[in-house]
Formats: sequence, C-alpha cells, structure tokens
Amino acid sequence: MNEDARMAALDARLRQAMSRLDAGVGFHERLQARIAAVVPRAAEAEELERRRAALHGRLKREAWANGISVAGLGLAAIAAVWRFAPEIVQFAASNSEAADAMLIGAITLAALAAGLWPLLRRMPVIRIG
Repeated sequence: MNEDARMAALDARLRQAMSRLDAGVGFHERLQARIAAVVPRAAEAEELERRRAALHGRLKREAWANGISVAGLGLAAIAAVWRFAPEIVQFAASNSEAADAMLIGAITLAALAAGLWPLLRRMPVIRIG
C-alpha cells in the first residue's frame, strides 16, 4: 500500500470520527441546554442521598432501641427469677409429680412465643396482628 492510499484511509477514518462532533452554529446554546438538563438530576440525586442518610440514621436508632429493650427484658427476667427463686423452687418441687412432659413442653413453648412475640410481629413474611 503506497503513501497516498494510507493517507486517504486515515483521512476517511478521521472524517468519520469527526462527523459525529457537534461544532455547528448554536453549539454554545445546545451545550447550555444540556447542562441545564443535568443540574436538576444532580439536585434529585442529592435529595435521594439525604433521604437515604436520614433513613439509615433512623434504622440505626431503632436497632439500638430494640437491642436495649431486649437487654432490659432479659435483665428484668433474671431479676424476677432471682427475686422469686425460693417460690419457684417450692412450686416446682410440689408440682413435679403432677407435671408431665406435655405440660412442661406447652409451658416452654408458650414462654418462648411470648418472648419472641415482638420479633414475630416485625417479620415481613409472617404478618400477625
């Protein structure tokens, strides 16, 4: 391939690449219009980011509140068992003959369900109440 053919091929490729450039009359106005169209999108993105940050903060506070609530309930249960330990031992000793395995299982499940009730209400799959 000679020099003229290579220059013609290069010239054709450059013309094709440059044909897509917008440098005609009114370029500045079209550019300003495109920039004006992009600015509201940036404001929307900032608003969405602000909302996301607010939601993140609220969910974080709720998580802490839930954790503190669970810890408080646990401490209250431990304090109640500690306080009423003699009565619990006396009750268990006097009724041990009358309590069968089904009754103990039912009481255990009822106590577990009562403890997990707040969590069960928040589950998206199971909607109770």
